[in-house]
Formats: sequence, structure tokens, C-alpha cells
Amino acid sequence: MLKSKFIPSRLIDPADRKPVEIRPVNQPPKFRSLLVEWRVLKWAVAVLSLFLTRRLNREVYAKSVRQMFEDLGGLWIKVGQLLSFRIDMFSIELCRELSNLQGQAAGFPPELAKQIVERELGGPIERYFDTFDHQPFAAASIGQIHRARLREEGVWVAVKIQRPYLGEIFARDLAVIQTLVRVLRYLSIYHFMHWEEGLRELREIMREELDCRYEASAFYRMKKSLKKHRIYVPKVFPRYTTKYILVTEFIHATLMADYIKMANTNPVRLAAWLQENNIDPRRVAGKLTQSMFRQLFEDNLYHGDMHPGNVILLRENRVALIDFGAIAFTELEYLQKSRLFIQALVMRDYAKAADTVFLLSGALPKIDLEEVKEKLIEQLRAWGARTLVTDLPYHDRSLDNAFVSISRVMFQYRCGVKWALMRLRRAAATLDASIIYLYPNSDTNRQILIYMRRAERRVVRELTGADLFPRMVKGIATVIEVAENSYEQALYQGSLMRRQAQVFEGTTTKFDHLFSVLYRQVSVIQIFAGVLFTLAFLYQHYPSTVKPWMGAQFTRVMNMFPFFDYQMWLIILAVNFYLFLSSIRLGKMFAEKQ
Repeated sequence: MLKSKFIPSRLIDPADRKPVEIRPVNQPPKFRSLLVEWRVLKWAVAVLSLFLTRRLNREVYAKSVRQMFEDLGGLWIKVGQLLSFRIDMFSIELCRELSNLQGQAAGFPPELAKQIVERELGGPIERYFDTFDHQPFAAASIGQIHRARLREEGVWVAVKIQRPYLGEIFARDLAVIQTLVRVLRYLSIYHFMHWEEGLRELREIMREELDCRYEASAFYRMKKSLKKHRIYVPKVFPRYTTKYILVTEFIHATLMADYIKMANTNPVRLAAWLQENNIDPRRVAGKLTQSMFRQLFEDNLYHGDMHPGNVILLRENRVALIDFGAIAFTELEYLQKSRLFIQALVMRDYAKAADTVFLLSGALPKIDLEEVKEKLIEQLRAWGARTLVTDLPYHDRSLDNAFVSISRVMFQYRCGVKWALMRLRRAAATLDASIIYLYPNSDTNRQILIYMRRAERRVVRELTGADLFPRMVKGIATVIEVAENSYEQALYQGSLMRRQAQVFEGTTTKFDHLFSVLYRQVSVIQIFAGVLFTLAFLYQHYPSTVKPWMGAQFTRVMNMFPFFDYQMWLIILAVNFYLFLSSIRLGKMFAEKQ
């Protein structure tokens, strides 16, 4: 449990918070897909109206899209959050709006919440809680949270209760989304975006969101890993946790979202609160940033949604994290490549960083990638120059800005960017909303360099232990460096071979297209030849069927053919038909790049 000495004084009075709106819950309609189509149609009409009246801009459009997803609710909230990853396809404004999707602000009736808790725990609510707040203090598309106190343990807890009919709603939404993905795939709309991969991510999200025990497991794992970061994770009470409810320790502290609100409305009060609780925003920003890099590249278990509503500020520069419904990890090989990219970026080796981008990409087009590489280097150099100008806004100098530039170039050349990379990018980007208020002059390059030095020391410390002589440290570090360089060399050799193969394939594709067109033209010529041979056969053996409508010029053409008997004409027509089929087959073969 969190020690009382780390609980800060109150920044915002709970009475000043807007209460959660309560709405009745109805069983979802059987024809939910029709309601989805109707809501999308209404949105399209509204956007068209704004466009015709010249009131439509990027900000207005982004907010309208976010509102549409929130109105649809259910799994569409998660779809919107997934689409917010795709900074390569959509505008910055739209991605930021979609990343702020929090689901339905309205809660469901407390009586219904009480029934769910009693059903899951197998008895009256008073048996387990001596206090249970009737009014929820937070609500989202997945469920709502009530503050309570456990009777036996005497501990204040947050009780997360899943929204009724959620599984049924998710299943119907998923059926509609699967149909949309099939249509996108059939029409080859941005096929390089790996829509199937995004659909798999959505299925995984659906499986985890519908069972609170997955989030409970995430609490345990993150509590263990973040303890080394000196970041607190609330305790889970497994005795009271089921598929539909999650009971965790309630932390009486200040959300980062409250900090931001006070920074915008009453900075004098905020400054006094910081001094009173011995909090240095700069140190807190550094701790959060270092922890994020460590989660991504060392622990390989990271909080995927560190927005201000999930970060809690404690006394003495301490921090706590909540809501572990979006933790993730990365496949080892992809993680190694991501680490190489970050290292190349911070060392300003932009050519190497561009090569690593190709390693991190999905499908590559059949073009000369040197042009793409030059464009990537150009964008990365511009970003590197911006990081040196501290007077520029934080977002212009952030790591996310580099990701945005890279993704836009890749999309421009139809180079696929994997969803895994976008998930890593979003995990880091959501933290920016807090850093920009805690320490807007933060230097991303410096923070990464600090992380890399500390990470190296941690590796050496683990390998050497306390019983080995200090003189062995340097030798072991050298071995590690050699191994890392060998691994990098293997990766980049693979990248070089891949790019050369792409260039060769792009060149051969041009010949494929040439021969495909050539053979198709030959097949058309053979159709005309077949018609001409048939007419010549009829002219020679059945003249009464064709002579009446032939002109003088056409008759002269027919007279140019030598006279053949039936058997010869059958052979000629058969050979022509065979050549026609062969031309069709070869044209199709080259068109399919066999």
C-alpha cells in the first residue's frame, strides 16, 4: 500500500468536479449495423453542410469525427483510438482528437452497478464494503468506477464495473468492422496499410477489455517492473476481482489532468501547491520520460496510454500510474530494430536511421528506395536542427515529431508502416501531453542519451555482479559492444540485400508490364486474324454466304489468299486459336509478375 508520507495535499476539491451524468441502459438493438450506418450518414451530411458554408477546417473536422466515434460507443471507441496511431494517413489534428477518445462520459444507474457487484461477489454489497459511493466518480465506454472501502481490510478502493451488454455490443460492432476490412481489401484501398493486422489488434483489445482479469494481471506485472523505476502501481485485490469487476487500491492524490487544469486557470495556486509538496516539475518530467524509454526498450512491457488522466503526482517527486488496460510488448527482433533506430537518431546518424526505417516497415513498393531514403534523411536532418532550438514549441522538437515526418514520407511512397511501430510511437506520444506542462524546454535528444548511458550501466551491473573484479567490467562491456555491432551489421546487410532486391524487382516489373501489354496486343491481333481466316474459308468454300455484303476492296483481299482445302483451313484456324490462348496466358502471367 502507498505510504501516507507520499500522499500530497489536495489541489482540487472533489466537490468542484462535475458529477458523472447517469443514463439508463437499454439492451442493444438487433440491427445495430443499421444504426451505425445512420449515424455515419448524419455525420457525413453535417460535414458536407459545414463544407458548403465554408466553416469546415481541420480542427472542426477532427472534433466532428471524434464526436461520431463517441456517439457510436462500443468497439468504435477502440477503432478510433487505433486509427489515431496512423499519423501517416491522417492529419495531426485528427490523430490528436482520436487519441483523446475516452468513451461515453455518461454512466449507468448505480442500482444496476450494485446488482452486478452483488452477482459477481455472491452476496449483498454490505458484506464486502462498509462504504460504497452511490455516485460513480468516473465513466467510460468500458465501464464506470465507484469509490468504496473494503470492510475486512479497511482499505479505500476503486471498483471498476463493466458496462452491461458490452460483450454483445462489441461482437456486433466487430462483425461490421470485419465487413469493412474485407471491402477495403477487395478494393485494394491502401493495401500496404495492413488492415488485417489492425483487425487482429482490435480482436486482441476486445478479448482483454471484456475480461477484467486481464487488467488485473497487467497490474501485477507492471507493479513488479515499475518498482525498479521508483514508480508506484496500486495494489489489486484478487479476492474481489472477477471477469466483470476489478478492485484496486484507491490513491488519494492529484491527477496530471488536474495539474494541467490548474496550470491553465490558477498558476499561482499551482506554484504554492508544488512548493508545499516538494515537487519539482522538471524532475518529474525526467522520471516519466526515463521510465517510458525503459519500459519500451528494456522491460519490453509498457503502459500504452500514459495520458494525463492515468498519471498521478505524489509528494517528493514521486509518481504513480493507473489504468493498465492498454499495456503491450514487442516481438524481440522488432524491439532490437526499434532500439537501433532510436540510437541512430540520437547520434544524428540519419542515413543509418533511414535504413532502420526500412527494417521496421512492412511491405515495400517495387521502386528504387534510394529516393525514399534521401527524403527520409532530409526530414530527419530538419528535425535534428529543430531539437537544437529551445525557443521552438515542444511538439516541434519532440520525438513524436520525428515519427510524424518519417511516417508521412513512407505513406507518400506507399511504404507500409507496421501497426507495432505506431503502437510504440503512440505510447511515447501520449506522455508528451504531460511533459509539455511539466517541462516544456525538455531536450528529447539529451533525455535519450541519459537513458542510453544508464541502460548500459544497468547491463554491466547485471553481468558483473558484486563478486567480480572491477577490471573485468571493461572487457565484458567490449564483448557486449562487439556482439551488438555484429547484430547491427547482420541487420543492415539484410536491409541492403532487401533494398537491392526491391530495385531489381522494380526493374523487372517494368519488363513484366511491357511484355504483358505486348502479349495482350498480340492476342487482339490474333482475334482479327481468326475472323479474317474464317471469312477466307467461307469465301472459298461457301461464297454465297459472304459475297453479297463484300465490297470490291474486301473481295480483292480475299483473292490474295491461296486456295486451301477443308483440312488445311481447320489446321490454320486451330493453330491461330492455340496461339491466341497462349498469348492470353502469357499476358496474364506477366501481369501477375510470375
